[in-house]
Amino acid sequence: MDRNKLKLAFILLAITVPISLATLLFQLSVNKHNFGTTSKGTLVQPVLDIAELQLIDADGQPAYQTFEELTANVSPEEYDPRPWQLLYLGNADCEASCQERLYFLRQLHIRLGGESSRVQRAYILTGDTPLTQATVDYLQKEQGDMRVLHADSDTLVQALKRTVGDGEDAISGHYIYVMDPVGNIMLYFTPANDAEQILDDVDKLLDQSSLG
Repeated sequence: MDRNKLKLAFILLAITVPISLATLLFQLSVNKHNFGTTSKGTLVQPVLDIAELQLIDADGQPAYQTFEELTANVSPEEYDPRPWQLLYLGNADCEASCQERLYFLRQLHIRLGGESSRVQRAYILTGDTPLTQATVDYLQKEQGDMRVLHADSDTLVQALKRTVGDGEDAISGHYIYVMDPVGNIMLYFTPANDAEQILDDVDKLLDQSSLG
């Protein structure tokens, strides 16, 4: 193995181990009930690769690369870990309840303070209907730093089905998923989780990992 391949192998190890440890520590904390409340986020086990959602951006391009694609031909000096992602499952018309949820998500992001640059928010359009003009205007005015991504409905349903329990519908429930810098979707929040609970969990994840 030449020097460049050794360096790449090292960076892959350095990246994946802390993320795996962060997830493990988070799970152990949940199991030990260290958070003071039982109504926090739910771990996705096993984790789901973001690429399976096949999300696309406004230009019709893949929104996320797999980790292997992201690090292909990249030296340790060039590697720039992508931020953690908070993915909100929305629809074409973001009405009052949706806007309230997004408001608290934005406030949560702000309250991360110096850690806020390590996190990005994305609005996932889950239906086949384009965003209403009112929703476009709202997102541009109130959520200007939030990406808008598109998903094929059937692909999204199949990919998310195994992340939730029987009788749960992540899409109609507008769940919020957390993606780590490697591309693992490893946690989700339901409407039962308020902003304080989401902030507490995200803050702990950022504290446990130096990546992103």
